[in-house]
Amino acid sequence: MLQEERSPVQQADCSFVVRRQGSYKNTTHTYGSSDVDVIAKVTSSWHADLSDLCTSEREDYHQHHSPPDYGYDDFAPDIWRWLKNKFETDFISWNGKAIEISSKSSRIGVDVDLVPCVEHRKYDSYQERQDDSYTSGMAFEPRLNQEVIVNYPAIHYENGCNKHGNFKETVRIFKNARDYYNQHFDTLWTISAHSYGIECLIYNVPKDILKRSNRADRFDEVLTFLESEPWSTFDQVSKMETLFGGSNTQWNTDEAEELITRLREMWINWYDSKTNAQLLN
Repeated sequence: MLQEERSPVQQADCSFVVRRQGSYKNTTHTYGSSDVDVIAKVTSSWHADLSDLCTSEREDYHQHHSPPDYGYDDFAPDIWRWLKNKFETDFISWNGKAIEISSKSSRIGVDVDLVPCVEHRKYDSYQERQDDSYTSGMAFEPRLNQEVIVNYPAIHYENGCNKHGNFKETVRIFKNARDYYNQHFDTLWTISAHSYGIECLIYNVPKDILKRSNRADRFDEVLTFLESEPWSTFDQVSKMETLFGGSNTQWNTDEAEELITRLREMWINWYDSKTNAQLLN
C-alpha cells in the first residue's frame, strides 16, 4: 500500500524501504504467534549518533549536514494518515510503538504491527564527505511520547543466523515453555518475560550447551547456565548494547530472574503436576 503511486510517501522526495522484522523474520516465532512485525524506514534522511566522535569530527559532520526537507517527522504522520484512509477505524490504531492493523480487516489476513522509523547511524569516525564509517540501525518515537528508541534489526538477524544451528529452536522451546506455564501450569504466578528478552538470554548461552541434540538435556543445561552465570556481561543479539540496564532498549533483571525461577519450578514438578506439555516438540 505504501508503494502505491498515490501514497504520500511515494510522492514525497524521499527513499524508503518496507521490511519484515521480529520473530517471523528471525524464525523464532512459535505456534499461535499472531502479529507480523513490519518496519517502514525512510532512508534518505537519518538519525545520527555522534557520541563516539571527537569534537573536530562532530564539527565537520554538522558543517556538511543540514536538516532534511523530508524526514521522520514528515514520514511517520504521512504513513499514519494514509493507512487510516485504507482501513476502517475499528481495525487500525496507533497508541504506542507500532501502528496496529487487525486481521479482522478484509484487506489482510494477519495482525500486523507496523513501525514507521528512520535510518539510524552510529558513527565510529567522520571525515569530510566520507559518510561510510557508521553502524546502521533504525530509530523511532512511540506516538504518545518523544523518547527515541534505537534498534539494530539487521545485525540482530545476522548474529542470530551465525549462532549455533540449535539457537533458534532453543529460543522457541523457551518461549513455548513460558506460554505453557502462563496458560496451563497450576500456579498463581505469571511469567512476564517478553520474547525479545528470551531471545537475547539464549544468545548468551555457550555453543557447547546449545549443541546438545537431546532437547530435554539442552533445556535443563540452559537453565543451569542461566542460574549460575553472572548476567552483567550479557549482550543483546545485536551486540550493540548490554542486555540489562536502564535504557529504553534494555531489560530488567527482575523479569529475567522470574522467568528462570518459574521455568525451573515447572521443570522440577513436570510429571508430578501431570502437565503433559509438548514444549520440547
